[in-house]
Amino acid sequence: MKADPTASVETQIEGLSHDGRGVARIEGKVWFVEGALPGETVSVKRLKGRRSYSTGVVDSIIVKSADRVKPKCGYFGICGGCAVQHLSYAGQLDFKKQVVSDALVGAQVPLPDQIDILSADPWAYRRRARLGVRYVPKKGGALVGFRERNNSYITGLESCDVLVKSVSDLLPSLRGLIEQISVRDQLPQIEVAVGENATALVFRHLKPLTDPDRDALAAFGEIHQTQIFTQSKGPKTVTAVWPTEPDSLNYPLEKFGLTIEFSPVDFVQINGAINEKLVETITSWLELNHQDEVLDLFCGLGNFSLATAQSAKKVLGVEGEPSLVQKAELNASRNQIQNATFRTRDLFDDGIADWSEGNFSKVIVDPPRSGAREALKRVVDDVKPEAIAYVSCNPATLARDSADLIESGIYRLDRLLVADMFPHTAHVETAALFKQIS
Repeated sequence: MKADPTASVETQIEGLSHDGRGVARIEGKVWFVEGALPGETVSVKRLKGRRSYSTGVVDSIIVKSADRVKPKCGYFGICGGCAVQHLSYAGQLDFKKQVVSDALVGAQVPLPDQIDILSADPWAYRRRARLGVRYVPKKGGALVGFRERNNSYITGLESCDVLVKSVSDLLPSLRGLIEQISVRDQLPQIEVAVGENATALVFRHLKPLTDPDRDALAAFGEIHQTQIFTQSKGPKTVTAVWPTEPDSLNYPLEKFGLTIEFSPVDFVQINGAINEKLVETITSWLELNHQDEVLDLFCGLGNFSLATAQSAKKVLGVEGEPSLVQKAELNASRNQIQNATFRTRDLFDDGIADWSEGNFSKVIVDPPRSGAREALKRVVDDVKPEAIAYVSCNPATLARDSADLIESGIYRLDRLLVADMFPHTAHVETAALFKQIS
């Protein structure tokens, strides 16, 4: 008789996967177990089976890890916004260091003597988010929150411990607002952006809003002193509802005396405290002087460019999105930075134009999850800077690109740190410094 595939099975957890699930071996097969921690003995209920692995969820804990803590959030385990709230914060940092170490070792990249850590308050840190919206009469009406784990349903949140307080406090009222909208079943998401000066909400809608809908949105914004925007299609359709001419959002880089302006749909790092520490770290690592010319690739709004310009001879920021280049230029002007210029180029094209605008001694790269392979190849072939600072949100592509730099025979990995940009999640932000081999 075959074993019941739905029955729970007891097992020991050997480690954590890159996405924060416990890893076990049951009858020679790898299992990924939600809610389990290394060193624990647990009873596991199977979720799905694949040829090469199975997934499961903890049914009961028989032997508990010393690193297990009670999650602060009552939605944890249902909401997909966080993955490791059940792991102590020190344990979370160790886990992320291990993820980075494993990725680089797997790519045969020699590690420095230590992996440093940047951390800050792990709660109420999230200033950017996309909140899902669903109108489900059977569940009481409008739901606003993050997706549930393992499915596309929305967790209806009344509060959120990782969102900044100005947004968390709005969640109960947002539910009532959505229920007033005539096309409430055609509002898939609300994009959240919080600056030092204001909070903004962008309501994505798939059908046209009525005048009463816009009146309700405007009234909500005025009551809660929150900027309200609508978006019918792409970013160019974002329209201010209240106030009709809102101030740009901004965040400070206090050590540098800078204020960076951005729009509600521009990319900014979601954790302001960690972003500022990261900018300080990168500028310190590069040991800039007034003879240095800096090339900042994937420069965005000028987050690194404007800070490094204060210590360097000049900076060239390069970005693929023209609207971000325009805003970087505006940020340079408003901060009275005269030695930073910006250009639009496709940084994923093997035929990137040469860097003819300077003799660059230092390079910064801060790419999206897909990494910077093409851009770094041109940097190594054409520029050969003294140092390259690489900021990564994906350990896998960091490892790949690091291996390329090492294999060039020109660079070694000198410094490495994990910046805990996303506490209580499995996302890992890393910074690495490569120096020429002397």
